[in-house]
Amino acid sequence: MNSSWRFAPGQGEHSAASLGNAPDWVAPFLELDQRFQSGQAQALSSGSTGPPKELTFDVNWIRASALATESHFGLQLKPRSAPLLAWSPLPMAGVGGRMMWWRTRILGWDLTQNQPSSSPSVPAPPQGQERYDFAVATPQQAQALLQNGSLSRLSILLIGGAPIPASLEARLLQGAKQFGCAIHHGFGMTETLTHVATRPLGESNYRALDGVEFKISAQGALEIHSPARGVHHLTTRDAATPAKEGLSKGFLWKGRLDHVINTGGIKVHPAELERRLSPLLNALLPNRRWYLVGRPHPRTGEEVRLVIEGPEEGNPSLEKAIMDRTREACPGPERPRSIEWVTKMKETASGKVHRY
Repeated sequence: MNSSWRFAPGQGEHSAASLGNAPDWVAPFLELDQRFQSGQAQALSSGSTGPPKELTFDVNWIRASALATESHFGLQLKPRSAPLLAWSPLPMAGVGGRMMWWRTRILGWDLTQNQPSSSPSVPAPPQGQERYDFAVATPQQAQALLQNGSLSRLSILLIGGAPIPASLEARLLQGAKQFGCAIHHGFGMTETLTHVATRPLGESNYRALDGVEFKISAQGALEIHSPARGVHHLTTRDAATPAKEGLSKGFLWKGRLDHVINTGGIKVHPAELERRLSPLLNALLPNRRWYLVGRPHPRTGEEVRLVIEGPEEGNPSLEKAIMDRTREACPGPERPRSIEWVTKMKETASGKVHRY
């Protein structure tokens, strides 16, 4: 059974007309391409804040997004005698997977699509090349690429769909240096046709793509303005602060406003605190997923609780070490006050960890 499929419109490779000899899992992608060529473009929202909903996009908005990605990463400047090589393991349901196919059609890329999987590996690039020029993945998929050495076959990897856990980002940075792969994290959503800003791993500030402007509301919410994508003053549920050089130079993502913890009147952004605590917690909990969440407290209203994925519930020595170290690193009221163990973390339909 084929686990990857090459889609290179205009290059004599597989197109929507070749449904007859395509593996079953490829058919929905090729049907997606057929609909796009007839002017139809829809995608499901991620389901982070409620049931996924289908959104319809103007083809010109998609074109603007594709061209902005090409310019942002300097892909149009790469000298080449053949089309740019792209790779994707993303499913078709979300906008991330669909945009890769739409970019391929608009920009004339040569796309290798993997059968969607949480643990993909990158096949050898076509045309005798050593690397794919541009690739996308979720954080979970990126972890698999790191573990199986597939980063060596990628020049640029854009990670999106969910925040990157601090523990994984540290390991990916090492992998990027080892394998010579430039890794970025994208900020965006279905409504903006994927990323509107990116940051290189290891850096804090997200920088806007061409044609995108940001503002921050009085409540600290990030607002997006990108008429070329059909986005007019979209107010997100993401908390952000301007870069030190000003908002025109980028923003620092603090976390979801939905996730803010109010402990005794002090507002704690879990994602920000997670970045602060990640070095010590990653040392105590190697290769474990964890996050911070608010839980009811009779005196302070809420307390910060550390949720850990794993079977060590009832391990008093580990729990004591965790609480002692976090108290030393974070003596203020925002430090974690309790620990909760879960066998397996819940995930949204798009693979994001569901904080509950």
